[in-house]
Amino acid sequence: MTIKTNNLLAGLSAVALALGLSFGVAQAQDATPEVQLEAPAAAPQVDDEKLRSFAVAFLEVAKVNQTYQPQIEAAGTQEEQQRLQEEAGGQMIEAVAQSDGITVDEYNTIIQAAQTDPDLAQRINGHITDAANGATE
Repeated sequence: MTIKTNNLLAGLSAVALALGLSFGVAQAQDATPEVQLEAPAAAPQVDDEKLRSFAVAFLEVAKVNQTYQPQIEAAGTQEEQQRLQEEAGGQMIEAVAQSDGITVDEYNTIIQAAQTDPDLAQRINGHITDAANGATE
């Protein structure tokens, strides 16, 4: 299965906005405000173990975004911005793929479900906060 980089970027930005996180992930992506995702037919039941894995992956994706966002903003041409966005998207996908306990498909499913399920978004926010606090040295 092929995962589209723009879908991952859009989903990441949308969930970051929904959760009100300050990781820099919610910074404007050119296409993000116009992206319309279909609502899932039924919100998936996601256990806390999967959400902990999601939170760790989310933080890794946020690190990639923090690295690339200044470069994207400083790019001199639209082509350079596009190249950097694609490169960042690939790194984000790799970050999720290398995370234990979650696949890229599961990550995307959770992001999409969080956009329509405020309770899930709140649970995710709690797990991300816990993971971020645990990662702080």
